[in-house]
Amino acid sequence: MADAPRQVPSHLRSPHGAASVHLDALRGVAAVGVCLNHLRDFFFQDYFKLPHHNPLLAAAYLVTGLGHQWVIVFFVLSGYLVGGSVLRSFALDRWSWRGYLLNRLTRLYVVLIPALLFGGLLDLAGIHLLGATGIYAGRTGTHELNFAVLNRLSIPILIGNYAFLQGIYFPTFGSNGPLWSLANEFWYYLAFPLLACALWPRLGVARRLLNVLLFVAVIAFVRPQIALLGTIWLLGVGIHYLPHLPAGNVLVRRLLFFVAVIACCATLAWCKKSHSGAGDYVLGLVVTALVYVILSCSRTPMPTAYNWTSHAISRSSYTLYLVHVPLLVFLTAWIAQARWIPTPTHVLEGCAIFVVVMIYAQLVWFFFEKRTDLIRARIKPLVMRTPRHAIDAASRPKATTSA
Repeated sequence: MADAPRQVPSHLRSPHGAASVHLDALRGVAAVGVCLNHLRDFFFQDYFKLPHHNPLLAAAYLVTGLGHQWVIVFFVLSGYLVGGSVLRSFALDRWSWRGYLLNRLTRLYVVLIPALLFGGLLDLAGIHLLGATGIYAGRTGTHELNFAVLNRLSIPILIGNYAFLQGIYFPTFGSNGPLWSLANEFWYYLAFPLLACALWPRLGVARRLLNVLLFVAVIAFVRPQIALLGTIWLLGVGIHYLPHLPAGNVLVRRLLFFVAVIACCATLAWCKKSHSGAGDYVLGLVVTALVYVILSCSRTPMPTAYNWTSHAISRSSYTLYLVHVPLLVFLTAWIAQARWIPTPTHVLEGCAIFVVVMIYAQLVWFFFEKRTDLIRARIKPLVMRTPRHAIDAASRPKATTSA
């Protein structure tokens, strides 16, 4: 008699329903927040240089100045989603390096390949048409771009970024500074399965020891800062092992949700203001708690408009993250000869620029990221020796919360 198919343990199941919608919203807001941080930094003067100050302006500068903090949110979400997919594979006894790397690398490269090429072309066009001075020389006073872009447009640096070696042996390519976190993600994607294999009792002692050695080699290869931030990624993985909150009462669930959101907002503000070395790790803990509460307390169906908006901003969040900076730099060199004072006119112009960047990201998403499942399904028979009829099934749309 055949053994019954394994079931995914309840603590490892993928998020669904309202919880999935909230996580989509969190990821989308994080991507938009990073974009707004760069837009404000490139186009607008620092707050302390403004001729007038008021609480509303201070709040606007704070909200649009959380780029690094939103990346920490990404790390926690990635650990929960990608790490969870690894744990489910082990729980179902279906772990495969081939399948895992196929999923991860197609997810990364379908957007990364065009993003680096388009970004490099925008940088070269901007330098050629608008000059290598100003923002392309890193001389406009921005915090995010303080280097000469032309020095980072070489073929070796491009290849190094395709190999996820930025921040290890190479700088980020061109003006695209946010690419630093992509190297972190890639090496976490490799290190965590090695750690999981080392702890998997079904493997023999020799193979487990080999995985330990490979894990140590990866940690030693990447810079200490990358390895340390990996603990924040592991916090996301750890969410799967937290006991379910016994929040049966709807008022208790809403109160917990409200407190978690307020705590996260307060921690974001504290991290920005304090510049504490421990800020990233404190924020990682608080975001982990927020995700935990979302998973435990999100049971009420959300309004259709909220569902649609969360899905829309989340589905293209990866694309937006990778493509927005080179376009913003080009527009800065073209439009703004000096950083602006946030007058009503300039704020409206900034909003228009934001819309242009969002449209550009949606176009790149439509032609590339949207095709990820299809491209993966076309490659899968070559990598996994999958029967041809599986291609159509693999290319069907999936929920956006899957990393």
